[in-house]
Amino acid sequence: MLPRLPRILFVLGKGGVGRSTVSAALAMALRRRGARTLVFEWTLSEAIAPWYGLAPAGIDPIEVEPGLAVANFCLEDSLRAYFVGHLGLGAFYRHVVNGRAMRRLVEAAPGIAEMMFLGHLSWLTTLAEKEVGLAFDRIVVDAPATGHGVSLLELPATLASMHASGLLGKEVGRVLEMMGDRLWTGALVVTTPEELATEETLELVPRATRSLGRPLVAALVNRGAGSILSDDAAPPWLDACGAALSPPARAGLAIVRAELRSRLGFERDLRTKLAGATERGVIALDEQLGLVPEVSSRAVAAALATALAPFCAEDE
Repeated sequence: MLPRLPRILFVLGKGGVGRSTVSAALAMALRRRGARTLVFEWTLSEAIAPWYGLAPAGIDPIEVEPGLAVANFCLEDSLRAYFVGHLGLGAFYRHVVNGRAMRRLVEAAPGIAEMMFLGHLSWLTTLAEKEVGLAFDRIVVDAPATGHGVSLLELPATLASMHASGLLGKEVGRVLEMMGDRLWTGALVVTTPEELATEETLELVPRATRSLGRPLVAALVNRGAGSILSDDAAPPWLDACGAALSPPARAGLAIVRAELRSRLGFERDLRTKLAGATERGVIALDEQLGLVPEVSSRAVAAALATALAPFCAEDE
């Protein structure tokens, strides 16, 4: 029997592999199974809320569908929420934390933003319901691109070495507890069946595994070609299409087929080299562009959510 999915799920991957779209799709799939789900991003401009005709979300969650909300981390907003909302130290925040010199120090100090990000996740899953009425069964973290995303998983080891005390020690303890609990926090990686993405994923998985201290949940291969081209032989429909086309069009079709075969090869390579490296293995998510009635990020995410239904059903 597969382990349950953790309450917080970090979605890792290099830029351009569809990490945000897959994060949204995973959240949609969880929401369809009745889980109140939040997509928590860390980006310059939150992208999911605009799919629904809404302004980009800030650190306060915006519900885009019943049971599905999005939020976007901002260091300044997180500091204000912590000192004013959580600790009730409004005057201290206004005169000290929000002062120009302190703001420059906080923004420049390594690890402060990452610590606040993880601390906010801990708050969302422990105190947020009591303090502000926010309650989520699952949080899907659309993590920053590869290097920065993995640094979030590596931060707990650095924090533990600080042996902090007082208020900082308490907050560090909360983050360490969250990151160390397999039912509380986990991670998966999103990739595409392309050369650079495959190489980076093969480096990312062992690094993230070491940082987290346990295997990743899965590797999701976005834009897979398995349902279109299942083996090296050309499918009958492809030959039939080619026979009805002009020579230039057949040449174009041959290029498409070569691309699909390349994708299939990289997907097989990932399955071989990552065998046993994650809890649920390598899961292919087939190409959706051209297969959905409406070509939009929201429509693609909804289609991927349907494809991810078995992945989420195994959680029960």
